[in-house]
Amino acid sequence: MKKFLSYDSIEKPPLNIEQANNSFLPSYLGYFFVSLSVPTTETLWFIYGILFIFTFCSQAMYFNPIFLVFRYQFYNITTADNMKIFLISRKEIKTTKELVFPMLRRINNFTFIDVERAKEDNDESCNS
Repeated sequence: MKKFLSYDSIEKPPLNIEQANNSFLPSYLGYFFVSLSVPTTETLWFIYGILFIFTFCSQAMYFNPIFLVFRYQFYNITTADNMKIFLISRKEIKTTKELVFPMLRRINNFTFIDVERAKEDNDESCNS
């Protein structure tokens, strides 16, 4: 669905970047333990339906565990304009020096997905 999202970019190196992969683990573990304590399948579907609605409506973060399977990383970034955004990218970022994102897709005003291929992905495709 990312082809329907508008393009954007970050041309200036960010001030600060933090990895956000591990911040979602407690939430998903909580969902798992809730599912263990539910006595019937109908109740389980009801609880997960309500959790889905709350998660979808809050849209606080667009964290999807499927992204981890496809080697995406999650970052909280403070841009040069001092704006905090959430970035989903296949790049493994270790420094902000000369870091720019020329090919982003905007999910909402504060959430972006990087559609530029990571260097390792380009190397793999060249070797094939």
